[in-house]
Amino acid sequence: MLSVLTALLLAHWPALHLEYLEYAPVSLFLCAVMFSAWFGGVGPGLLATILSAGAFYFCFLPPVYSVVAKPGEMPGLLLFVVSALFVGSLSAAQHRATESLRRARDELDETVQALKTTNEALCKSEAYLAEAQTLSHTGSFGWNASTSELFWSEETFRIFGYDRRVKPTVPLVLERVHPDDLARVQEAFRSFAQHGSNLELEH
Repeated sequence: MLSVLTALLLAHWPALHLEYLEYAPVSLFLCAVMFSAWFGGVGPGLLATILSAGAFYFCFLPPVYSVVAKPGEMPGLLLFVVSALFVGSLSAAQHRATESLRRARDELDETVQALKTTNEALCKSEAYLAEAQTLSHTGSFGWNASTSELFWSEETFRIFGYDRRVKPTVPLVLERVHPDDLARVQEAFRSFAQHGSNLELEH
């Protein structure tokens, strides 16, 4: 209501000399509809369209300031209403899209922050694990049997006596197995690689 009232006052403000511009009131009312739809959505945009059509009919279509039927002006009024509805719907849709993008950005920021917190906790946990392994002289490793890729902890490198720059491999592990246990360890590794069953092995 305020946007339509503002458009009406501006259209009649003598200092702007808008009476010489035939389509100035139409532009002002369309701006009012756009403004209402942008900030309020479809409902306020529709209300602004109805109020603007009424104000336009009463104040600007001849005979002005009259509520009598003006059949000759109906096509122009209808065109104005259709234009206002179109502009209002576009404005409301753009506002919804902007709000959706803003919410998506906020959710992404929250996710990034959560990932940062999780990463910090993971790094701290890894540091504690590495310190515990160093103190207890125990190592840990991960093995992807399908690709034969190994991941060793720092202490595992020290236990096996390999430089940290060496790429861990199964043959390197087998080099450190006692000869009396080698055949049994090799068979256990083969069985695990083929069947993927749980592997528990002491040697």
